[in-house]
Amino acid sequence: MSMPIILSGRVFTDELIAHTRELCQAQPPPSGNDLAREVCLQLDWRSPNGRWALSSCKVALRKLHKRGLIPWPGAQRAGPGPRRLRRSGQPLPPVEGLPPRVDQVANLHLRLLTGAQDPLSPLWNDLMIAQHPCGDAPLVGSQLRYLIGSGSGWLGALGFGPAAWILGARDTWIGWSVQARKHNLGGVVGLARLLIRTEVRCANLASKVLALALQRLPEDWQTRYGVRPLLLETFVDRHHYHGHCFLAANWRRVGTSQGRGRLGPETPTKSPKDILLFPLQDDARQRLQMEPPQPVTPRPLLEGLAQNDWWTRELADLDLGDRRLEHRAHLILAARAQQPNATFYGSFEDRHQSKRAYALMAHPDPQITLARLLQPHAEATLARSALEPVVLLPQDTSSLNYSGLRQTTGLGYINHEGSRGLFLHGLLAWRPDGVPLGVLHAHCWARPEVPTHNPRHRNGKAIDEKESLCWLEALRSAATAARRVPHTTFITLADRGGDLYELHDLVQAGPPNLHAVVRAQHDRNLQSHQKLWDFMAAQPVGQRTTIQVPRRTGQPARTAAVEVRWAQVTILPPEVPTKKTWPPLRLWAVWVVEPLPPADVEPLEWMLLTDLPVENWAQAQEKIQWYRRRWGNEEWHRMLKSGCGAERREFTTAEHLQRALAFELILAWRMLLLVKLGRRVPDLPAEAIFAPDELEVLWRGAKKTRRTRAPSDPAAGHPIGGATGRLARRAQ
Repeated sequence: MSMPIILSGRVFTDELIAHTRELCQAQPPPSGNDLAREVCLQLDWRSPNGRWALSSCKVALRKLHKRGLIPWPGAQRAGPGPRRLRRSGQPLPPVEGLPPRVDQVANLHLRLLTGAQDPLSPLWNDLMIAQHPCGDAPLVGSQLRYLIGSGSGWLGALGFGPAAWILGARDTWIGWSVQARKHNLGGVVGLARLLIRTEVRCANLASKVLALALQRLPEDWQTRYGVRPLLLETFVDRHHYHGHCFLAANWRRVGTSQGRGRLGPETPTKSPKDILLFPLQDDARQRLQMEPPQPVTPRPLLEGLAQNDWWTRELADLDLGDRRLEHRAHLILAARAQQPNATFYGSFEDRHQSKRAYALMAHPDPQITLARLLQPHAEATLARSALEPVVLLPQDTSSLNYSGLRQTTGLGYINHEGSRGLFLHGLLAWRPDGVPLGVLHAHCWARPEVPTHNPRHRNGKAIDEKESLCWLEALRSAATAARRVPHTTFITLADRGGDLYELHDLVQAGPPNLHAVVRAQHDRNLQSHQKLWDFMAAQPVGQRTTIQVPRRTGQPARTAAVEVRWAQVTILPPEVPTKKTWPPLRLWAVWVVEPLPPADVEPLEWMLLTDLPVENWAQAQEKIQWYRRRWGNEEWHRMLKSGCGAERREFTTAEHLQRALAFELILAWRMLLLVKLGRRVPDLPAEAIFAPDELEVLWRGAKKTRRTRAPSDPAAGHPIGGATGRLARRAQ
């Protein structure tokens, strides 16, 4: 067997090449598109927008044909020659009454062409053929075409297309590797055409048109192709133009092209051109530098959890740079798993083990952090998520009270009562049926002893200077997971604290399998010149239903009768200097409100914002059920504090507390998993989760349970419901 061939990022095995050869030899032979579609089906090869990647596949098939491996049908047919734009035969419409300054132009706008069948598409062709230096040369590949409209007539046209494959000055400015360029090039879009009609004389018109295009392009490109662009590039021939309009629109000149064109050094040399770039996101360079995600090997949920060394599997990929430290980490998790409610010191069998555990907690290496200790478990969580069609990722923040640790350094205030401790922001992965898959992300920090900011000045600060950054960091972890597991849909859930314009924007700029459902906190301005709440109140009631509200502090569980409304909205960025240039975002809103709450009870009201379509009651109900799963994180936090005793740990520094917290988070997840499986799948054999000695301990702990056979007998078939029920009562 020969080595597989990798083309266009896909592996072509001998079997696939043989199958492709048979298809090419069929009578009648298939077309190039039909052949590419069949190969895409075999490889599950799709573009980011979910469509078959026919263009990329045909490039790979041409390379196979050149190597003599397949008789590709597309190469056997002589084409009619290069495709050219066609004239409509109609005269260009005149421009009448255009004022001399752009601020005086009435109804200046961009008209997006829907395709070749658009009735205005011939006009775009006529303008380019008549007045653009490229003449009748068409755009190649993915493209968006705009006409520049006004009250005085059509003033010009724009065209966007794919970026150059290799561009030295641009690649140097981005700083990406070859692998990152191949993977992230779809995030770069080229401005291939910019035309202001020669008879138009209007000051600053071109720079104004560029500004309008920058506002529209990200959303339009994502809507059509499923990818939100991060960077724009264009070329300016300095022999004919100066590029002042680009500089006025804040584009950056990064270098000069080689003049080779698209076809490489074998083509006749063209005139070198200035290369100009415009980042569409503040962190565009960092995102484009991201290396391709590593593949994930799927793992069944219950694999290895019934073994006595399940903790070894959860920490299998731990890398601390020292095998002794890694062995101590395994020791700590094993000891805590056997006695989750004991003190940290009391979890170990002897003084020697406890000394080794404390040595890891107090190790001077600052790289041994909560995130690093949790990383192998996060990898295992991602492997379990790879087998799920939908994974919910609720975010939530909880406080850990360590007020009793007067000598511990690095703590901060957690409330206005003077309590000291840490804040924890976690991302726990859930199945839609309420079964937790594991911890995907966790971040812990301490506030300063005295607040350092004035609440009135919060909105003027960048997001990196606020605690709200924790929501975005968790979302970036979710985006990384979505890129590594493209066949799983990840839904991040957030309470009102996560209602950040940056979060909604990051979701739309992220991978196509990442979405969000966020409870709104701010009564945002809409593009329709209305407020969010006023607009939704004017919508008709779509459905009346009931929602089970869990118990809260001072309130028992109850059933709320609610009204549900849904509609599409376009929200505007906050009116602060740091965000005034941000584009509007198109979202869907689902408003759940309890019109007649019981006396002395706060009414239930959720204003949910999502990037997913909500066009009927079934879709609205789905988003509501997803958001309800956010309550599961509160159970996780309760299991962490009560079941694992995370707030009873005693260490000299907050850094040591965070290291210990990594193991408590894993343990709290497993305990919660057992409880949820006992409730959701009570007939599941207990042997699938518990090892024989664990079953023996649980069974002997049930004093009022009558036993007929030894629980260690595999044939006993004891259900998991009873065992996990006792575990839950002990933990809570």
